[in-house]
Amino acid sequence: METVGERFQRETKYGRRARPPATRILARPEEFKSYPGAPRILLPPPPGEEGPGVWRVMEARRSIRDFAPEGIPLETMARLVWSVGGIREKRWGFAFRIVPSAGALYPVETYLMINRVEGLEKGIYHLHVPTFSLELVREGDLSRELTRAALGQEMVAEGAATFLWTAVIDRCRIKYGERAFRYIYLDAGHLGQNLYLAATALGLGCCTIGAFFDDEVNAVLGVDGLEETVIYLGAVGVPA
Repeated sequence: METVGERFQRETKYGRRARPPATRILARPEEFKSYPGAPRILLPPPPGEEGPGVWRVMEARRSIRDFAPEGIPLETMARLVWSVGGIREKRWGFAFRIVPSAGALYPVETYLMINRVEGLEKGIYHLHVPTFSLELVREGDLSRELTRAALGQEMVAEGAATFLWTAVIDRCRIKYGERAFRYIYLDAGHLGQNLYLAATALGLGCCTIGAFFDDEVNAVLGVDGLEETVIYLGAVGVPA
């Protein structure tokens, strides 16, 4: 009997004669998501100063799961956010970011659960890409709720912040059909690795998370799990 995974692989294949069609598109999403009326905190641009070389950073990269109870400065958080969502240049009608994305469609949205970042209240924030700012979409300490949703992994509660990435599926599917699901997860991998490298270069710890109860994390974020759904998490903080 064919498994779900095997069927997915088969039905999203490219062939010489056919490409996987889009089985369902709800609507053409906006290029960037925003929360009108939400308080917006502008992030400082990265200073561009030199740090450790890329080869040294790649060699030093590790998954760090134990964090000290220290906060991190807003400027440091801004560098982390820029590493996954900063716009590098605008050309040919596209806003190319620091990470690659299939067709430059960027279906992945970045949220953050803030625990201990100087200048930011605890809560859930959304990255507004065009203005490089954080939109406060839910106030309060949600660390225990999100930890439970992440299968009890304590690094979520102990870290300074947790990145949460969602996919706006139709932003990619409108061009690539059902093949879009493959590209979305590849995009998520690029984001996760950039976060790892940026955290390592800044002397911080990072650990990405693929094990979580999808619907519970979606509920924390207030997304529907259909048009937009969580796909990846990443906890960051000062190593213990």
